[in-house]
Amino acid sequence: MRKAGIILAAVLVTAVFAGTSLAEGLRVAVIDMNKILNESVAGQAAKKKMEARYEELKKAIDGKQEEARKIREEIDKQKVMLGKEKLKEKEDAFQAKINELRQMTQEGEQEMQARQAEFTREVLKSVQAQVEVVVKADKLDLVLEKTAGVIHYNAALDISTRVLALVDEAGKTAPGKSAAPEKKGSGGGK
Repeated sequence: MRKAGIILAAVLVTAVFAGTSLAEGLRVAVIDMNKILNESVAGQAAKKKMEARYEELKKAIDGKQEEARKIREEIDKQKVMLGKEKLKEKEDAFQAKINELRQMTQEGEQEMQARQAEFTREVLKSVQAQVEVVVKADKLDLVLEKTAGVIHYNAALDISTRVLALVDEAGKTAPGKSAAPEKKGSGGGK
């Protein structure tokens, strides 16, 4: 039993030393993708477009809510004076507004999610290209995303600022290329 424990300890020590000798030549970096997405010129432009569209949708939804509120107030004020048929007609109109409002809200949420994904995808393409530039320049073997389980790292390993600068520079030098594509037929309205 004691012999097995000594052999196991020897195997573990050998494995640890073998692992460190392999890792000595490994060049690692860490990147904060959220920082780049939020602070890059392209990311900020995409965020402004998202906010503008959100405000358009919010105004439309607020308008529908106001219409529904007015119908509800009208029903409450005239409930006693209205006949059953008129009351049912008004309540049906109110319910139709509520359903329209729900549908509009759901469609708005879906549109915002789709736009968020599209804008993020466009910015990530640029980020990926610039990460490759840094990887080749520094001859990196591994790049870890900071929020994907990295518990601790030396700040000298963080390449986020360099990649951010490269992304912004690439955005300036790419003529006619916007931060994110404009969706066809999204010039406002419903």
